[in-house]
Amino acid sequence: MRYWLRTSASVLAGACLLIGCKMTPAEPQPARLIAMSPAVKAELQQAIIELIGGEPVKLADSVFSSTNQLFIEQVILRDPQGRPIMGRHQQPAILLELQQTDQQCLLSHPASGRSVKLSISRCQSAAANE
Repeated sequence: MRYWLRTSASVLAGACLLIGCKMTPAEPQPARLIAMSPAVKAELQQAIIELIGGEPVKLADSVFSSTNQLFIEQVILRDPQGRPIMGRHQQPAILLELQQTDQQCLLSHPASGRSVKLSISRCQSAAANE
């Protein structure tokens, strides 16, 4: 009887441990886009606006195809003679990263810790492309 009780307790503890591991969300991993289309580009532009605000940015057809990072430089306002208004441009580029977790593509803004789930975009682990 005691053996059966110990065995049952061990099996139950092991099952709880395995279930707990499966319920822990996976850490986002660097990812790259599988394919680009006008709908994917529009979704990325909307996600960028949601993360950092402003106007839609122009994206190349190859965005996120060779790297999981995108740097966006802020526009330098210029006067009619082409000189920067307010002096020299000192603002750093904004970093965005494409990530994948549990087969879901995410666009994240590491500086704010925010991310947006992408529903149309399909991506794969960046390690799979290497």
